[in-house]
Order: sequence, then C-alpha cells, then structure tokens
Amino acid sequence: MRNNVAVHRIVKNVKQRGQYIEPHSHTFFHYIYSLRGHTRVTADGEVYQTESGSLVLLPPGVTHDIVSEDTSCCLDLKFACSEHLTSQLAELPRYMRAVGQRENDLIRNVFEEAVGQERDYDEIINIRLYELLIILLRKKDDGEKPWLLVGHSEVSRSNESIRHVLQTVEEKLEHPIKVSELAEQCGYSENYFRQIFRECVGLSPNAYINQRKISKAKELMLYSELNVSQIAESLGYQSIHYFSRLFKKVVGIAPTDYVSRIKDNRPINILHNANTPEGEFEIPVRDKYSEI
Repeated sequence: MRNNVAVHRIVKNVKQRGQYIEPHSHTFFHYIYSLRGHTRVTADGEVYQTESGSLVLLPPGVTHDIVSEDTSCCLDLKFACSEHLTSQLAELPRYMRAVGQRENDLIRNVFEEAVGQERDYDEIINIRLYELLIILLRKKDDGEKPWLLVGHSEVSRSNESIRHVLQTVEEKLEHPIKVSELAEQCGYSENYFRQIFRECVGLSPNAYINQRKISKAKELMLYSELNVSQIAESLGYQSIHYFSRLFKKVVGIAPTDYVSRIKDNRPINILHNANTPEGEFEIPVRDKYSEI
C-alpha cells in the first residue's frame, strides 16, 4: 500500500445526554462516524451537528471537543498515514452530513473486522479504510456521484431485470422473500431466473437474500436497541433457532456472541504503537455539560 495507512484504534462509544469529552487534540487522524443520536463536535472554533450517517473528519493537531445532545452512538476511527496522503486528506471538508451507501458499508465493515479479528484482520481494516479515503478524495475532486447499493455489481448493470430484483430485495428485507415471486417479477421461469441471477450476482438467490438479511441484522445489532429475537422477527424469520443457525453459518459466531462483542463503549486496539493509549480511552467522558 503506497500510502501506508495504519489504523491503530477503533472505538464504539455511547454517550448519554450531557456527557462530553473535553477539548483535546491528537497526533493522528480521528474520524467520527455517527450511528444514531446527535452530538455537537467543535473543531478549531467550528461547530458541527452530527446525525445518523454523518462523518466528522479531524486531521492531526485539530483541537476538538464532543458533546452528546441525546443518547448518541458513534464509531471512532483513529489512524495515521503517509505524509503525501496526510496532505491530501487535510483538504477534505471537516464534516459530511450524509456519506453514501458505499462509504457506510466500508466503515461498518472496518468495525466488523475489528470485532471478528479473523486472520489478517488488521490488514483488511487498513485496506478498507484506504478504500474509504480514496472514495472521499474522488468525491472531492469529481463532485457527488451516484453509488450503487451493495451487491449491484458491474455485471448486474447489464441486466435491468436483475437490477430491479436487487432493489426489491433491499426494500423487502423486513419481510419473507420468495424466489418464485422475484422470478415472476422478471417474467422468467424460476429455474431460468436462478441461472441468470447466479450469472449476474455470483450467488444463488437464496444465498444472496440471506447474506443481505444477515448484513441488515448486524447493522441492527450495531445501532438499534432491539434484542436478537426482535431482530430475527423484524427480518421476517419466524424461527429464532433458524435465524441463529443461519447467522452463525454466515458470520462464524452465534448472534448472541456477536452482540456481546459489539457492546457499548468498546475500544479495540488494532495496532499497538505510540498512539495507543495505556488506559481504556485517551480522554475520559465527563458526565454533565452545563450548556445543554
């Protein structure tokens, strides 16, 4: 990787209304991705109000403080990179109110890799973050572009019927989805539909549907207050036992274990270096902020 991106820490943190982190600065980049709720980030005198899906980009040396305006949940990405890339990233805006679906997925994937800690997870995390940074820089250079949803590959764009089916799956994740109905939507026989779908997407229809549902389940586990049974029910699974078996098959661990790994206020050290704090957090959270 020519720009030597090195993520040293990822933190999922929940703050209650009025909790805050005092003004401070870092020698590394600190990106704050909002999962839910609202915070007020003040950076070098500029104030940014965060909401779900927003991204605050803080370069090294920028003094900032964070105040929670309700019950908020954020992912903090802390990293360093080459001098060349550092100068490029410094030109990005400090605040993006809503990043695209592709960026959302990359950020969440970084956290999931940190939680799962499978083989070479640190390398995957650095690669994913590097991809995110390149996308943000492209958008700065080229302006906003429409991004396809997850699973809408280049191949699938050659078949409008399959594109519409992928969109239908996204819209109906909270309901049971029958392959026969998707085939009927395309005007294909079920066998022919299965063949065309696999050619375009690379998975069977059932495998793709389950993959998207489990991805949605992980998203709900990450930022919602629903328990595992409620999440399974919300995604159209009538049996919690079937959902649990499927989740473990796709993710590698049981849903209850996954939830325990992503519990609130979870710091994960990816790389131990000079930026890694000795304690749980670099700056402690204070309980009340008098101006709220």
